[in-house]
Amino acid sequence: MDFFNYLATFQNAQQEIYNNIDSIGKKINPAVGCFHDGVAFPENYLNSKKRVMWVLKNSYDDSDADCNPISDGMDIRDWFCDEALDTASHKQIFLRMSLITYCIQNNIPYSESLLDDKVLIMQSLKNIALVDLSKLPGGTSISDKDLKKEFSYFKTVFENQIDLYNPNVIIFGNTLHICRDVFPGLNYKKPHAVYESNGNCLLRSFLDKSCKRLYLEAYHPSYPMSYEDYVGTIVNAILKA
Repeated sequence: MDFFNYLATFQNAQQEIYNNIDSIGKKINPAVGCFHDGVAFPENYLNSKKRVMWVLKNSYDDSDADCNPISDGMDIRDWFCDEALDTASHKQIFLRMSLITYCIQNNIPYSESLLDDKVLIMQSLKNIALVDLSKLPGGTSISDKDLKKEFSYFKTVFENQIDLYNPNVIIFGNTLHICRDVFPGLNYKKPHAVYESNGNCLLRSFLDKSCKRLYLEAYHPSYPMSYEDYVGTIVNAILKA
């Protein structure tokens, strides 16, 4: 199959996943529009030197008087389009994710000087897959109990996304403990490497040799930590794997 046919097949498969997300969401709460997460720019992602996927909790949306999200669903393609990237550059979560991706794709360590060219750095978000365990928009935080319940609705969808995106690296933002049974080749009790600073664990990495995939158990990208500790440690773990 040539690349353009492969790209079309990928896009069709992702659209089927979105249709499934909407179907599940309507059964849970017809008043809430779900998040179409995943790959915003398939051509960029599929041509990446390393396919990097982030696994976070759920997307944020403001709520109305009845505590329902105000938007009728959200789409990753709107989040990472050129018009939206300037706004995204002011949010730590996306800036950190783009810095990590830029370093990985260019095989360079993190340096504070990279922050001098945010416009270029932010373009790296077009190369990632961003997947949430829950496709239901929520607030700024969610308990593990609620997240586990919401993830149970979308577990099959999540598994389909893993199969379709076939990432080389998966970075979990404080989410691996919720979904680790999805990855039978991951030995959770025996990490490949542990990264620490001043006695505090910053990151744990795991290797699945059967599919040559690296898993990183990290903090959420909005966690209060220096860029050197957060971005630098993740980049170092990936480049050295």
